[in-house]
Amino acid sequence: MSSEESVMEALDAVSREAAMEAFQDFQKKSVEVIEGDSRKLSSIKEGLAMFVDAKPGRRGERFRYVPIDGLSIVADDLVNGAIEHSEYAGYVLPGRGYAEFSVRPNRSVPPRRYIEKYNWVSDHAECGHHFTLQGPTRPIRDGENRGIGFHVHSPKERSCVELSRATVTASFLNDPWPFVVPSPDSGMRTYTLKVFVEPEMDADSVSRRATDIAARVLFELDIRNGLSLLLEPRERLRVSFDLASGASAPSIRFPRLKTPREVAALFSFASEAYDNPPFIFLSYYQVLEYYLPMAHKRDAVKALRIALRDPYFDEGEDSSVLALLHSIERLKQASEEDQLKVLMRDFVREEKLKEFFKDADLKHFASKGPIAGIPEISFHPKSDPLSLQVAKRVYALRNRIVHAKDDPKYASIPVLLPRSVEANNLKPDISLARLLATEAVIHGQS
Repeated sequence: MSSEESVMEALDAVSREAAMEAFQDFQKKSVEVIEGDSRKLSSIKEGLAMFVDAKPGRRGERFRYVPIDGLSIVADDLVNGAIEHSEYAGYVLPGRGYAEFSVRPNRSVPPRRYIEKYNWVSDHAECGHHFTLQGPTRPIRDGENRGIGFHVHSPKERSCVELSRATVTASFLNDPWPFVVPSPDSGMRTYTLKVFVEPEMDADSVSRRATDIAARVLFELDIRNGLSLLLEPRERLRVSFDLASGASAPSIRFPRLKTPREVAALFSFASEAYDNPPFIFLSYYQVLEYYLPMAHKRDAVKALRIALRDPYFDEGEDSSVLALLHSIERLKQASEEDQLKVLMRDFVREEKLKEFFKDADLKHFASKGPIAGIPEISFHPKSDPLSLQVAKRVYALRNRIVHAKDDPKYASIPVLLPRSVEANNLKPDISLARLLATEAVIHGQS
């Protein structure tokens, strides 16, 4: 029996102390490198070393696993500068110009099952790029001898891309588990997209370049090959306004609000899109849009009635009539943002806004909040009325989601992407939009 086999036999469901005693020197050093200041070896079970994140994330304590024979591989990559991608489940090795991303299908199907049901054909050619320490990986063959995955490259861009089984480092860095030891055949994130770019760039440039190429590859797979794969976001915010488990719900009654079917459908879709924060926000914004014409009409009628009741208005004087016509023209040409300001002023109760912000995280709505490029909410005595500030913020956020950069009108506004870090910080703004939409429904009763 080899020394490695002896170690494996001794390491069956043992603690960290016992494992370190049984490990060979190179394995001990690998564990120390992997632990660093952010992880801790917890135990060994079924040939897997289990590490615990030192600082629990928003979802609590997370575990990471690596096969004992892969400890040195993970440690070497970490020593060589491997860092987790900030936005997606993946990691970057800047010194090698390498990045690896977890991918998943755009549907409720295990990634392995989705990927392995196709017969992949690609223009494979040797390019000299090595994705693992053992050399360039090849599409894995199954029992039916079908090619699984692909490897393509561009000499012009000096880059190549491969879809294949995840490397041990990617599995360790990308896949924290809540409590269970993953089975090799579990099908969870079995495959990753690997990108090789020029290694002369700095870490940020490698990350941006690799992410850009990965997005282009997945886009073309979708439109050209009919294969819908997504980069797995590092964090996925799930927004729900469901009643807490065990809480007492208000007494159920026959509906008193005459809610239009379209509005009810938009509210329902907001709940359905619970894991897509920008879609949830837009669903509530569409409810506001539904009531914009009503609010604008009411405001116009009110303004015209005031003008007609003005004691100085003289229908026999051209100047009085022209002034009235100019007022009508201004009302007709009101922009969507101006209409939204009217809606916020006339359809949303100020006390409801104050009540909302009293309990809200005000740092989120401050000038240095997590969502860039949108107005803050200020409570300074000299600030604009609260309803006006809210209208400006909501409209600016709507523009960040729906407008492309190539539109000159919105060239200075960065696009808010669906699975971005900013998208994962949208819940306070979504809660605000939900309140505004509810107020619009209440005040829109005929």
